[in-house]
Amino acid sequence: MDKLGIFKASVIAFGIIVGLIICIFLFRYMNRDKKVITKYDERQEMARGKAYKYGFWASMIAAAVVMTLDIAGIEVASSFTKYFFIMFVGILVQVTISILNDAYYGINTNKKRLIVICIVAGIINLFSVVANILGGMFIVDGIVSDSGANALCCILMLYAGILLIIKDMKDRNSGSLEESED
Repeated sequence: MDKLGIFKASVIAFGIIVGLIICIFLFRYMNRDKKVITKYDERQEMARGKAYKYGFWASMIAAAVVMTLDIAGIEVASSFTKYFFIMFVGILVQVTISILNDAYYGINTNKKRLIVICIVAGIINLFSVVANILGGMFIVDGIVSDSGANALCCILMLYAGILLIIKDMKDRNSGSLEESED
């Protein structure tokens, strides 16, 4: 590995460590009891298990697609973005199933704070994507650069935030309908 590759890998590793530390603080902020661990009831745990199972299989399918493209010599994105895409697909499926089955919010989660965290994280990544597009660094030599991972993260966070808002509105509307029927 050359010096540039070592530097790039070091920066990515440092970014991951900083990101994990920030996540610890965000989990404490998101949970009403200020604990890092989110608590779920038994029904939620079962639904989350199902969501993780489908997320795993979605990741395997995404990995197969990426491997097939690599074997065929079709280069569409940087290695970092391709590997992130595999995780993105699995997380997207897991998040969707969890939200739709009322298993995304923990019993100690502040719903509004979680939605705000998702939207803000999505917007921060959007700024990075726009900056790379305007700077001509999003697509380099005909392939999506490492900033493609920011685009995927932006999509994921905004999608989760919007889906949470839609699900909450739907639940409120169905709750008010049930109350009016009683």
